[in-house]
Amino acid sequence: MMDVARAAGVSQATVSYVINGRRDGVVAEETRKRVLEAATALNFRPNRAAQSLRLNQSFLVGIVARGIVIGPFGGAILNGIQKVVHAAGQLCMVVDAMDDWAEGDEAVDSFLAQGVSAIIYASGAPLTIHTSPRLSETRGLFVNCWPADRASAEAVILADEYGGGRAAAAAAFAAGHTDVAFLGGDVNEYACIERHRGFLDAARAAGIDRDRLFQTNGDYKIASGYEATERAFKQGHPTALVCGNDRMALGAILALHALGLEVPRDVSVIGYDDQAELADQIRPRLTTVALPHFEMGERAGQLLFGSPQQDDTEITLPCRLIERDSLGAPPKAASF
Repeated sequence: MMDVARAAGVSQATVSYVINGRRDGVVAEETRKRVLEAATALNFRPNRAAQSLRLNQSFLVGIVARGIVIGPFGGAILNGIQKVVHAAGQLCMVVDAMDDWAEGDEAVDSFLAQGVSAIIYASGAPLTIHTSPRLSETRGLFVNCWPADRASAEAVILADEYGGGRAAAAAAFAAGHTDVAFLGGDVNEYACIERHRGFLDAARAAGIDRDRLFQTNGDYKIASGYEATERAFKQGHPTALVCGNDRMALGAILALHALGLEVPRDVSVIGYDDQAELADQIRPRLTTVALPHFEMGERAGQLLFGSPQQDDTEITLPCRLIERDSLGAPPKAASF
């Protein structure tokens, strides 16, 4: 630190302020940049272990995750968290509870032993999860999940699944479709329940007769979307399919092709998730709803290092409709 101070032409106390991330006006921005440039030139890195002991402050954030480390899109949650945590000079430690959330209890014990500044639980699918009984010993935030006792969480950050489902259905109705099928996932899952609720409310707002709507469910896999489409066409002749996710939408497109139907000429298809390397790569490119995974993780990090507001305990982030090529007007005459 003395070497950095000499190189930057400042006092050792000034270097300490800068290295420890103080941004309260003690050090001018020009001086701060000069100190950081000198530190880089001298290959200086602070000893976080020593700082932690001296300041009685951890530089670690523990993350207990499940279904996002190897998932197709949930990993964006981790990217969002890390962006903020790393910018604050801290480090994320991630443990994946692969088979059961209870596997995270041992990780929480280890995190607490290392004096983490907070623990974040993050899930690939929104649901109630098991949490360690020791979580109360530090700050606890939840991304895309929540504890059985939601009042025990400092903050719960979710996507607006209802709003996303409503936006997807409203887009179909606005395009002129009145015979629409909802191809959902597990009927007992939070996301499916909320998206279907949004679907029905969008129909009511558009003045669509509920008897003209279809519903069938699957498990969010491509084959499930294929089979759900076959079932929908045994019930009637929908001109638009609102799918539980992009993989089911892909299955739906394959099933429609097998039936001799083209998308969107004969039937329009809307997905959900805006899954990377899928939604904008298939043909026709998929109209879908984007889940704000990165933004959810980013908000969790911001809550750790910002000033919490009273309404920060329950945060719902919007899901945005992404308009592409798979949604069009209904056919003028049925081609089924």
